[in-house]
Amino acid sequence: MKKRSHEIIVIIPALNEESAVAGVIYGALQSLPEADIVVIDDGSRDATAKIARKVGAVALRLPLN
Repeated sequence: MKKRSHEIIVIIPALNEESAVAGVIYGALQSLPEADIVVIDDGSRDATAKIARKVGAVALRLPLN
């Protein structure tokens, strides 16, 4: 993730959203390009956190839902 020195953080909760998380992140950045994006992966059993990181978000992964 690019380092930004802004004060906007978008927090996106997610559970098994590998098919949608990239689009949600891109949409948030389109609306708020200066924001930092944090995805809270609430125990997903798919690649939600991996995809979120790949598209530039910080992903915090909880081991259990």
